[in-house]
Amino acid sequence: MDLRKVPYEKIAGLRDERLESFQTQLFPNFHMHLAQHAEPFAIMDGQETVGYTLLLFDRHEEHEHVTLIELYLTPPHRDRYEDAVDLISERHEPRAYLVRTDDCGFETALIAYGFPMEMSMSVMVSRTTAAPGPADGLDLVPLDYPHLRLAHDLYSHARGLQETPTIGELEAAMEEDLIWVITQDRHPVGLVIREESEGRRYGLLDILAPHVSDEKQVWALKTAGRQFEEQGLIPAAVMDGRSVRKVAVFRAADYFTAVSYLVFYDPEAGRPHVPVVDRDELKGLIDADGDLLVLDVIGRDHWERGHLPGAEWIDYRNLSRESRDRLKDKDQPIVVYCNDYT
Repeated sequence: MDLRKVPYEKIAGLRDERLESFQTQLFPNFHMHLAQHAEPFAIMDGQETVGYTLLLFDRHEEHEHVTLIELYLTPPHRDRYEDAVDLISERHEPRAYLVRTDDCGFETALIAYGFPMEMSMSVMVSRTTAAPGPADGLDLVPLDYPHLRLAHDLYSHARGLQETPTIGELEAAMEEDLIWVITQDRHPVGLVIREESEGRRYGLLDILAPHVSDEKQVWALKTAGRQFEEQGLIPAAVMDGRSVRKVAVFRAADYFTAVSYLVFYDPEAGRPHVPVVDRDELKGLIDADGDLLVLDVIGRDHWERGHLPGAEWIDYRNLSRESRDRLKDKDQPIVVYCNDYT
């Protein structure tokens, strides 16, 4: 096998073939965004193209991080995923691999390597077209100018300022009929966000209604889903699996988890870019009583038996996600320790 950088057009047919191979033929928009910024490579066997990969390069001043976004081998070569991973690992040392749970050959190869794994996002798909039931004063109406400020405030409350669209962006979404307002006796209480997805078979729904009962959210989802079905689209959703309440609401609306996205991490590929301190240096840093944060990622059993003074524990199985949520100050010095190195 060999790896050859090629123009995107050279692998477009293989990407279409890969999409058709999935039972749930849906690429969520977050995945498409990553893929658009990745660099395409053909996987060669002699002069024959037997697959492709998309690698996302995040370049920094002193190093670069590489994430493998997609890997696909044509049917005669499906038993060679480990060879492909070896080849790509040797050439580019990816730190992370993004995989769908229905991408069985690729997923099995990474499991065989023993890389740590965490769930990233789940794709849920509507199972039925049941009517939403009695409205009880509820209505679902297109976003209009009187409700723009409300929509902005709901986004800010539910997702934070960084992920809140501007008023101008909300106006554009309003013109494209992408946001609908949930009203209770004509009083706005939430939002339903709609968008088409890659493949043009599915319509993606999200709901922002933090103070609305689950039953009313289910009504809004079913009502919006029926509108998608009238357009010939299958209602679906993409969400963080940690959003327990939201997952429960979608399940109550008769959605099932069709596929999940997993992230596999290669710790060896990540280590060269992380400075290492020995025990004496770490003791000096702790004794200095500065702004140092010490993280214990050994495991809960070891943590409960004993840990370094002032340390905080993070479950190593969810290290990336926990870090994004808890470590907001990017200038704060951090030391992470595990079983065999510090």
